[in-house]
Amino acid sequence: MNLMVIIRFLTIFIVVGIEGVRFFLAFCFNSYLGKRLTLRAYFAKYLPLVCERLGGAFPKVGQILATRTDLLPLDVCEALSCLQDRVKALSPIITKRILGKDNLCHNIKDINFAPIASATIAQVHNCIRIDNGREVALKIMRPGVQRKLESDCQIIQFFGRFIASLPAMQSIPVKDALKEASDILIGQTDFAREASNLKRLHSLFANSNDVVVPLLHEELCTPEILVMEFIPGLRKLSDPALPEQVARKALTVGVRALYTMIFKEGFIHCDMHPGNVLVAPDGRLVILDAGFMFQLDDSTRRSFAKFFLSIAFRNGSTAARIVRETAQYLPPSLDVKAFDDDITNLIERVGGLQARDFQVVGFVGELFAIQHKHGIYGTNQFTLTILSLLVFEGVAKQRFPDLNFQQESVPFVMAALAR
Repeated sequence: MNLMVIIRFLTIFIVVGIEGVRFFLAFCFNSYLGKRLTLRAYFAKYLPLVCERLGGAFPKVGQILATRTDLLPLDVCEALSCLQDRVKALSPIITKRILGKDNLCHNIKDINFAPIASATIAQVHNCIRIDNGREVALKIMRPGVQRKLESDCQIIQFFGRFIASLPAMQSIPVKDALKEASDILIGQTDFAREASNLKRLHSLFANSNDVVVPLLHEELCTPEILVMEFIPGLRKLSDPALPEQVARKALTVGVRALYTMIFKEGFIHCDMHPGNVLVAPDGRLVILDAGFMFQLDDSTRRSFAKFFLSIAFRNGSTAARIVRETAQYLPPSLDVKAFDDDITNLIERVGGLQARDFQVVGFVGELFAIQHKHGIYGTNQFTLTILSLLVFEGVAKQRFPDLNFQQESVPFVMAALAR
């Protein structure tokens, strides 16, 4: 590890230590005063603070965990949700410095220095274009965020080498998996790639009456700033004040939009948390932030379509065969029959569940457990596709627990296979 990474590692150690002591002292002091707050309540309060202070990869993990009410207590998820769009904002001085460095200040006016949203990698402001008077949104990258992410990823990969050497992990390509995960995290600071993703995503839903992707103002974009259409009055799907009927319709549109990405284009948004999937005043679903997207190759897209169809129709043998055929690693001594039997039993159970009882995260956990049991390591493309469903399921289950992920997928899967 280089000096920068060592300093970052020591910073993480010191911050976690200091916040841990603060957490313990605050809990003891308030308990002494007779305040009836549970240990979990304090943990929910301090966890997002630690993630925010550490920056880098930590808030990104917190964002994903905030959607998993099936894995974490509701109060912890609610506390972590601030990392999606309510991270401490940059000062106006720093924001002006960034705008001045890229000369964007000559093309805009009336900038609102109080950000509309402030997340872990960037924050968003609204302003007016001088040349045509149109209101636009500026997505401004936080200074130093790329350096922190790179250091965090080097630390993760450093310790990953020791994990990979453990006897239980010999059949799993830990190094490759961590390298791929690191590339994904660091890739979210590549605004040129995000601009390209945003243009493609906008084109995919250009003719939709239900889905909106902001139009990119490409001529004003810089390596640190994205300029796009501003859509006022957006509301979160998790907003309790959003009428239930509107929320349910938007969530149904959202899962169909996700299936369009997966099965039609193979171009998938993996970060559809409440900060990136919102509702416009006219009820349309608005999809933001194209930083975490990836492309399925055509063969994998078709295989995933067949796999999903096998779940809907409880065809375990087909599902098992697809997992084997697409695996990144198969042990030479694999007991094919035993593996196929385990997968078949799983598919027959989940394929018959009602929408409220079918949990993507539970199914995925069992699927990965079976793969690990038999020494199989699945393809990264399958894993990322499942991650996209996991993140959106975390959003959907809070407002629409009966949203039928299996049933909604069938028309998209059939159309994909027909092509």
